[in-house]
Amino acid sequence: MAGIAGYFGTAQTPEVIQAMVRKLAHRGRDGEVFYLANPVFMGVRDTASATAGFPAYSADETVAVVFAGRISNYGPLRDELSKKGVQFRNDSVGELLLLLYDAYGVNLCNHLRGKFVVAVHDTLKDLVFLARDRMGEEPLYYTTTRAGSFVFASEIKSLLEHPAVQVTPDMVGVDAFMSLGYSPGPQSLFKGIHKLPAGHRLIWNPGLHVMIEPYWQWDSYMVPDADLQSDADFQGRFNALFEDAVHVNLAGSDHPGVILSGQIEETAIAHAMIKQGRSVSSFGIGFADDTTSLGEAQSIASRLGTRHHDVICHPSDMEKLPEIVWAMDEPLADADVVVKHLLMKQAKQETSSILTGAGASDLLGGTTAHKVFIESHSIPQIFYGIYCQYVKLMPLDWFDRKYDSVGKIGPRCRQRYLSFMEEMRSGTPSRRWNALIALFDAQDKSQLYAETMSPVMERFIYLQKDSDQWPSMISAMLSLQKDFSLQDNTLLRLDRMSMLSSVEAYAPFMDHPLVEFMIGVPDHLKFHQGRGKILVRNYLQANAPGLPERSYRSGALPLAHMMTTQPLREMIDTCLSEASVKRRGLFAWEGVRNLLVNARTEDVLYVRQVFALLMLELWFRIYVDREKGWMS
Repeated sequence: MAGIAGYFGTAQTPEVIQAMVRKLAHRGRDGEVFYLANPVFMGVRDTASATAGFPAYSADETVAVVFAGRISNYGPLRDELSKKGVQFRNDSVGELLLLLYDAYGVNLCNHLRGKFVVAVHDTLKDLVFLARDRMGEEPLYYTTTRAGSFVFASEIKSLLEHPAVQVTPDMVGVDAFMSLGYSPGPQSLFKGIHKLPAGHRLIWNPGLHVMIEPYWQWDSYMVPDADLQSDADFQGRFNALFEDAVHVNLAGSDHPGVILSGQIEETAIAHAMIKQGRSVSSFGIGFADDTTSLGEAQSIASRLGTRHHDVICHPSDMEKLPEIVWAMDEPLADADVVVKHLLMKQAKQETSSILTGAGASDLLGGTTAHKVFIESHSIPQIFYGIYCQYVKLMPLDWFDRKYDSVGKIGPRCRQRYLSFMEEMRSGTPSRRWNALIALFDAQDKSQLYAETMSPVMERFIYLQKDSDQWPSMISAMLSLQKDFSLQDNTLLRLDRMSMLSSVEAYAPFMDHPLVEFMIGVPDHLKFHQGRGKILVRNYLQANAPGLPERSYRSGALPLAHMMTTQPLREMIDTCLSEASVKRRGLFAWEGVRNLLVNARTEDVLYVRQVFALLMLELWFRIYVDREKGWMS
């Protein structure tokens, strides 16, 4: 739990960096430190004990480092340097980072394990070096002002405390949000504000200005380890790496917690925690009118022996949406963000850290979209026409039964599926994937966009390029999932909702040794016979057979029902009224009105689209218009 902020270039009063850091108070309630060495100003918000060693200075005070996050391999790194004759002055993380920088320079992050953002100011070389962890668990944003200052922070709201950073919406970013339901990097919805990609470093100096380059690349790990010959070999390696990932993420936590939604990856984490002798608190979610998922979580908790806590989501909890939009910095069209907020809020009352299964489905083919993509790709193209005719004739509930839909499948969903099948005939992998996951496709946008938005329509999609290193269609799909969603949706949601409640969340499946192994695992150990996450299933079957697994439907927030009740109904009526839509000028009122009418059919696609428009309008009102009254 930590946040970092800073700027280089044009000097500002100390109050500016102080305001930037204090805007991150939810990321560290009781500790802040500052580094003021004109023209470099940096600060960290964290707990008092974590910030005690920062900023850290080299013996000659020519190098300073600030840091946010956690290094999982702190002990092994100290041992490695000690064996090389390196002398330590103290046992702080800052001292370790300084010595790593002295030994490896800007390559120091290649030796770190964990989630982190690190900033180093080297006065002799006149440079500042920034880096973000390989998977992007810790966020980092940056911008360059008109005066030439470089400004960075863990959250955009912190950047906006710098007087030279302006709030201007980026219409290309808005179009990308409409396509995906979130804001994909490296751009953002704020013009000129960028996200440092995961596994990248940034070097700044007055002459060079900014250079960004990767120090870790996904495609490098697509070839399986040649030493592993059989499925049993791969399973054994996975089991060891997974349990080690859980172990390192438990370090320093006296009372760890785990989200226990019924998803197999979280059940596996809970089992590994218990296996390692930890006393564990677990948290499950249910809904006021449907507590099915509570029973599943309770059954798993009882079997494993965790101290379980039920969390009930009520329609009234939707009033938290404005606060969630503020916390996220950018809108998110997935109502699951409310569920994550409630779980983290409850977890904060019981524990200081919590483990989740975030990222497992993204890497191991565990989503409904993965299932649809893989099964559709397995159909020979010669049969596409026949299959599409079959789809047209099948009752709509066939989709529910086949794909365990989280909402009602309506005629528009069927049309979208047929459009995806048409793209499968000749489209590139990225075009196929986008046709499947798009929230608003080109047809939707043409009926919805006002003239303001037409020039940028599909700009983000057209810029996508396919790799020539994908060894299979499943590898392509999971690589696209990483590019499209993992950092800027799955992990960002986890970070923001845990930080909003000031609880530290860890994702063992994002431990980079485990990730590097899973990237190269043979396809059939990721997805097989209509099921994803095969390695995790095998692990549980061997260690805790018979545990129930949650369906997608039972754990999903009933958004269609929530839209008919207060306060969500009132928010929609206010934010998507004719007057509001025309004042914003992005969408044609007739198109929005049709969406509102169609959403009453509870077709899951229309429901999600209306929710996306609501979240986008809330973002405009909170961040662009600076309207008062939305935040408690």
